[in-house]
Amino acid sequence: MKRRQFVKSTAIFTTGTLVFSETEIHASTSEKESNILDLKPLVNSKEKISIYGFIKDFETLQPITNAKLNVSVKRNRFFPTYRELNSKKGSYTINSGFTNSGKISEKLEVQITADGYKKYKGYLYLTKNGCNLHSSEWDYNPKFNPDYCPKNNKSSDEITSKFNFHLIRE
Repeated sequence: MKRRQFVKSTAIFTTGTLVFSETEIHASTSEKESNILDLKPLVNSKEKISIYGFIKDFETLQPITNAKLNVSVKRNRFFPTYRELNSKKGSYTINSGFTNSGKISEKLEVQITADGYKKYKGYLYLTKNGCNLHSSEWDYNPKFNPDYCPKNNKSSDEITSKFNFHLIRE
């Protein structure tokens, strides 16, 4: 009897989560056609963070138009979140947030592929103070300039970070 009640409760919770969530859970092509990746948690987030910028050539600083951006975040051990987009005009935006449960940081794994460029794999850390880089950025590009680190602007309940990825030619 307890098992049946548990299954019913889980089914009701799952249905409610799918119907009333702010984000679209079902697959759609609209996300691939835009430059916005939505990584917001399913539950309402108290604080939001947005990272935006361009995928640029390190030497010329021109946007790379044919880049493919893959982002994954593991919020729990059962459901990793994975999103990808084909960057239009070299720009991207990642929207995320922090749940009310008190989790104050998140690690995003970012992979970028573009024709003629070395494959990029790096990490971004999202905290209540903004976006930060992992030291692997200097492994990918030893000439990476610290001035290129994310610039964070914090308002009352939203953090906006500007960060450009700089790819190296093969």
